Amino acid sequence: MPNQHVEVGPFAFSIRDILLPMGLNVGSVEVQGFGGTLDSKPFALKLVQPGTMVANVDEEDLAAFLEKQAPGGLHEFSVSAADGKLTVRAKKTVIVDLKIAAVATLRIVEGRQLWIDVESVDVMGAGAKNLVQGQIDKINPVLDTKDLPVVAHLESVEIIDRKVVLRGTVEPHP
Repeated sequence: MPNQHVEVGPFAFSIRDILLPMGLNVGSVEVQGFGGTLDSKPFALKLVQPGTMVANVDEEDLAAFLEKQAPGGLHEFSVSAADGKLTVRAKKTVIVDLKIAAVATLRIVEGRQLWIDVESVDVMGAGAKNLVQGQIDKINPVLDTKDLPVVAHLESVEIIDRKVVLRGTVEPHP
């Protein structure tokens, strides 16, 4: 079947449960714009002017991603997303289970990548920030817009209501 090329006026669409190549599930991506074209093979949205994008990642999806990555041999992850911070709990087995709790923030790098920055770590009462940050750096960035089906620029990230909310623009096709 040949490529189908369809022109569109104002639009809004939402895509749910997007599994990115590195293993992070993005719960939803909503895109709005004011005209462009849709191509079927390969699927592409080509805008004539910038649009907006909002992406949501639930704390459960972050925990599942970290569990798959198992940075530093950590396991049994849980993530709480509230008040601008991520609180990550995990275990490390070294003869016995060590409980680890970390508080982290997120930052946008170069308008296209989302990185985790560890603020503090508690390992059974002892700090281990550098150790945990070193392991997290092995999986950073946790999101890169090059993996999305549109050319996007990240503008802000919020940690609220049990999720991470990314806002940005979707660029017109050159």
